[in-house]
Amino acid sequence: MNSNRSHLVVIAAFIGAIVFAPTASGRPDSADAIFEQAEKLYRQLRQVDPDCADAGAWTSLVGAFGRIPSEYPASPLAGDALWRVGDIHSRLAQSGDRTSVRPAIEAYSALTNRYPGSTYAPEAYLRLGDLSDGRVAEAYYVQLRQTYPSSPQADVAVDRLETIHDNSGAVALQTGRLEPSTSVADSVGAGESPQPLGSGLEAMPTPASDTSSERRTSSNARADVVPDMGQLTAVRYYSDATHTRIVFDLDRALDHRMGEVASPPRVFIDLIGADLPDELPRTVAVDGTGVRQIRVAKNRPGVVRVVLDLESASGYSIFSLSDPHRLVLDVPSPEMADRLASARRPPAPEGGGEARQLGFGIRRIVIDPGHGGVAPGAIGRSGNTEKDLTLDISRRLAENLRSSGYEVLLTRNGDESVPLENRPEFATRQHADLFVSVHINSSNNGSLSGFETYYLDLATDPTAAETAFRENDSVTGGIGNLNDVLDDIVKNANKRESRDLAQSIQDSLVLQTSKSYPDVRDLGVKHAPFVVLVGAAMPAVLVECSFLSHDEEEQRLRDPEYRQQVADAIHIGIANYGARRRMVTEAR
Repeated sequence: MNSNRSHLVVIAAFIGAIVFAPTASGRPDSADAIFEQAEKLYRQLRQVDPDCADAGAWTSLVGAFGRIPSEYPASPLAGDALWRVGDIHSRLAQSGDRTSVRPAIEAYSALTNRYPGSTYAPEAYLRLGDLSDGRVAEAYYVQLRQTYPSSPQADVAVDRLETIHDNSGAVALQTGRLEPSTSVADSVGAGESPQPLGSGLEAMPTPASDTSSERRTSSNARADVVPDMGQLTAVRYYSDATHTRIVFDLDRALDHRMGEVASPPRVFIDLIGADLPDELPRTVAVDGTGVRQIRVAKNRPGVVRVVLDLESASGYSIFSLSDPHRLVLDVPSPEMADRLASARRPPAPEGGGEARQLGFGIRRIVIDPGHGGVAPGAIGRSGNTEKDLTLDISRRLAENLRSSGYEVLLTRNGDESVPLENRPEFATRQHADLFVSVHINSSNNGSLSGFETYYLDLATDPTAAETAFRENDSVTGGIGNLNDVLDDIVKNANKRESRDLAQSIQDSLVLQTSKSYPDVRDLGVKHAPFVVLVGAAMPAVLVECSFLSHDEEEQRLRDPEYRQQVADAIHIGIANYGARRRMVTEAR
């Protein structure tokens, strides 16, 4: 407890520097810098004070996030910052501070009014309803359903409205469509209407937007009846101490779309062009870890919706398989989820990312087997070389990805020398959507083991710097032109996307391999100045797949089945990243 208290004092000091220190003394003076530092402190507070016992530290953090919409209202991070302000006040309210309810409502209201295109807007509407009562709550749920009809939060709003209807008859529900009895403007009286967020945030006009009509058009287009529909033939699950695997058997390959709801935690999967056989159970109770039950229903003509009620918002991994066709979803147990969440995660990097701004689709992937030719890379005690192991894993990964419909290119197909700087240049020339460099780790510390995944940035961690130095010290003899490297790091428009890809792959590696090797270590997502990532014009990561310097992991790497497990896990991480990007894009 004393240790936590000392951590809180240190965090509070850093928060004060973000909010109050003059710029010349190090006070961050850009939206990206403020958000990055505030987000890092937010995560640290979540670790040391999960119950919000120190309200002062949390309230000070509100001031840090609040600077962004106040001082940088046009920043892409302004909506995210308002979400954090509302979330912090919601947590304080849940801890017993009822005075935080009103500021939470104000923050969520400001988010929905000012930034209706934000990824967080549908969830903000849902929380507004949950924090309100009576006609006000009803109006928020109706507005959510009308504005974001294809979002998973809209389906939760229907459940909430049905409860209100059962209790008061205030809402008419006909064939799954809402006929609202009133609008938000009519329902919320002048004395109840959420006001602009205080604490120095000036009121802003709501930007003119057509996004709601666009969403309705898109939703209607997807709801068209598919004449030749596939079938969801069975729902199966398997559970152990680390995860629950759910398998949806299909009679053909089907497109799917996903969504998430935080409260209560749920995952939605829409199977497009699908129908349900009458004999298939509509509800499956799960006797396992992480998932409480599975519900299946016809959402609309040609669309089957699967809803997974989770024990916690613990994350998941989803991928498709063929021969026979299956959609597979892995949900970690609460213990495994805590393990993944506590692994080292850097703060969200600066840069919005072109892929995030323009929409995202993954078609062509370049896989880079590390080292090769006269550069063997790490060498194990048994003589195994990094260049041979990475080529084998990369070939297996490429075969997996091609079977899933991706176009895959390798930077080397045999034991050949390829300069580090040529590898990302190759990916850029090929107009690749992703670049994944596969490596095997090594350390002077023989007890180090596990997985770690990197994206391009300066290293703030000594072990990350050591790994980058070893991987860079190849044919070119080091990091090369440092000025060029630093320039690329500063200008890297895909840093945030690269970080998300790194986390998806890292989590998948730990979750998938821990089924066979419970002792596998999660060394987390890190950043370092890897030359092989410099100049990549797409999200790019470097994966360190176990340690050749660790005796037991060297033995595992010699086993083709283990190398296949690693390739499978990276494949799942890439597919899951792509699915989540589609979900974010469609929600906008």
